[in-house]
Amino acid sequence: MAKHSINLLQADLLPAQALWTLNRVVTLWVTALVVMLALIFIVQLQVNNLNAEFATINSLNNAQVSKLAKLESAISNNRQDTKLLTELNTIKLVIANKEYLHEQLTDPTKTYSAGFSSAMAELAELHDKNISLQKVKIGNGNMTFSGIARTPDAVPNWLSGFESSTFLSGKRFINFSLTENEQKLTEFVVSSAPSKGE
Repeated sequence: MAKHSINLLQADLLPAQALWTLNRVVTLWVTALVVMLALIFIVQLQVNNLNAEFATINSLNNAQVSKLAKLESAISNNRQDTKLLTELNTIKLVIANKEYLHEQLTDPTKTYSAGFSSAMAELAELHDKNISLQKVKIGNGNMTFSGIARTPDAVPNWLSGFESSTFLSGKRFINFSLTENEQKLTEFVVSSAPSKGE
């Protein structure tokens, strides 16, 4: 004879299992603790790294501040002395004047660089038998010649020879006067300087 059993305990009648059990709560706490410890460790590493970087930057900053203070001290010690500056400017002015004077004295195109004797030597080379010089005046870049000529046209012929001279070439003679004296000789005055009336 077969035995028949009937299960009157249905699944709906079983008690519901609790969501929060002791094991689950402990597991959750342990997991949270591990995560928190990991986060604390990571943050502590970052803080240590930042502290080391800050210490390096702060040390560099202190070195730069010290260097700046030394440079400012050196600059303050190297301030220009007004007395020395005045002496330097005076020496520069004297040197500039001497250089200008040297340039003027060594320029061969200037009469006073080679001396009056060189100008007279050139005049002697330009001698004309029809011209007799009585007065020669050379100064300040101007020249004045006065004398006697046998004929009036001898003076322009004599002046045309100045082109081959070092000192006399290129001079413009703006005053030119011819007069006849009692002996029927021509007196002349030739000047590169303007006359006083001009």
